[in-house]
Amino acid sequence: MQISDTFTLLIPFYNPIDGWELNLIDRYEKFCIAIGKKIPIVVINDGSTSDVTKSIQYLNEKLGGHFKYLSYHVNKGKGGALKYGASQYNSSKYMFTDIDFPYDTKSMMDVWQTSCTTSGIVIGHRDRNYYNDMPTLRIVLSKSLRWLNKIILKLPVNDTQCGLKAFDTEAKDILLSCRTNRFLIDLEFLLAAKKSNIAITPVSVTLRSDVDFTSFDSSVLLKETHNFIKLVIKYRF
Repeated sequence: MQISDTFTLLIPFYNPIDGWELNLIDRYEKFCIAIGKKIPIVVINDGSTSDVTKSIQYLNEKLGGHFKYLSYHVNKGKGGALKYGASQYNSSKYMFTDIDFPYDTKSMMDVWQTSCTTSGIVIGHRDRNYYNDMPTLRIVLSKSLRWLNKIILKLPVNDTQCGLKAFDTEAKDILLSCRTNRFLIDLEFLLAAKKSNIAITPVSVTLRSDVDFTSFDSSVLLKETHNFIKLVIKYRF
């Protein structure tokens, strides 16, 4: 299996669950087998308070030179971690997803293949089955945001928060210019890309059947609502 230096996988994390490193290796290796290439994987420790030393040592031993580890002490949020990771490594293409690799291998492969032949940003788009077995509050929040993305922000895709995206170096510059550090980094990334006429290509993706949904923190939701309003003002008006 050949090693690719032109594509880098970015994985931010914060206080992951026990055994996360075993799942990461399993999902990463299945993805590499599917695409026929070993690509560098960069995990970014977003100021975790739990001790991940043994997990990182294990990943180093198992993945060797394909594995890169970045960390800092103060939690910044998903956006801050992704921007830091992208800024530290030069690559022709990047892909990011969550630490638990929530999307199935075929979805990751489809996003990767599309990115290899497409410029700009390739964004995963979740179908209606995404809402199966999802908590009611999450359904309401997700569908409301999709409606706002389409009607108010007039984005070419309404599923901005899918945690599986790939992008090239031109889009990387857009990402690094974004001010958002937390949950809504995906939204600002696409808004800024649209403003700069960067291509945005959706690809249908599917969640793994064994994915568990975490609950929303009401204080985080309130803060993100305020951040959403700021993004609307900045990019729409």
